[in-house]
Amino acid sequence: MPSDKKLEGILMPMPVAFKTDGSIDHNATDAIIDFYLAAGVHGFFPLGTHGQGMVMEIDERKKVAEQIVNRVRGRVPVVMHIGTANTLSSIELAKHAAGLGVDAVGIVPPYYYPHDDYEVYAHYKAIAKSVPGVPLFIYDNTETTHVEITPPKANKIIEAIAPNALAGIKVSFIPYDKLLGYVYQLPKSVGVFPGGIFSLYTGYSVGVRGAIHPPSTPFPETCVKMYEALKAGDLKAAQKEHDLLTRLMQVVGRFLRTHGRGVFCELMRMRGLPVERFPRWECAPFTEKDRAELKEGIAKTGVAL
Repeated sequence: MPSDKKLEGILMPMPVAFKTDGSIDHNATDAIIDFYLAAGVHGFFPLGTHGQGMVMEIDERKKVAEQIVNRVRGRVPVVMHIGTANTLSSIELAKHAAGLGVDAVGIVPPYYYPHDDYEVYAHYKAIAKSVPGVPLFIYDNTETTHVEITPPKANKIIEAIAPNALAGIKVSFIPYDKLLGYVYQLPKSVGVFPGGIFSLYTGYSVGVRGAIHPPSTPFPETCVKMYEALKAGDLKAAQKEHDLLTRLMQVVGRFLRTHGRGVFCELMRMRGLPVERFPRWECAPFTEKDRAELKEGIAKTGVAL
């Protein structure tokens, strides 16, 4: 059964490690989980975009979900993303995640084909019906799904999934003024988690519950420190971590543009994690010069690798 732990703070959209041949590296994935637990993250949001769920087979997703839940052992909440492009496979994964006792199931709206509002509500309602009593967590990612879950639509989903509670919503790629619409228009029981860490810094005092931010995943301790400082009302300490994150994200962004998500593989290696490949597909390779420039860029922010 889901726990009564409150969903708040840094929910880590953890990457899954792969071997050079593209198969899942379970040992390296265990190391990644331990890395985040040691950093004090407040929960996990696995198998979404950054977690590579969309490029895994259904059985692979089940195995990784089992691995994560068994490794975390209830120490922090797990919101398992089970969304797929079709309702039937999403239901299969939702039932599996519910059987593992996750704290909520995360669901991206159905993607690839254009879907009207009725179809989106029906998708969420069918999944909720398949896992009675399990809280749901909306994953709004308009850039990739071309379906925008606006605050009024989120409230319609809440009506559709009753009596399943809506535990939260991740809102990706959204300006701060639009983010506030979710904070003020959704029930207070629904945690609003921006996909941008900087919106957490700005919005915590008005009700933003936490953040689910892929680009900062190599630096979990900095994200955790910022959240804990915000929670303690220590704005000076929070600003220090915020400003460090802005410098780090400038470096990450530069290499994202030239090497895609492969920059995260390099950064995880620099953090001591035994990752052969991330993401699952082949990215532009890093040369020794690239690695040296990445390491130098991170060092200039004040973070020692």
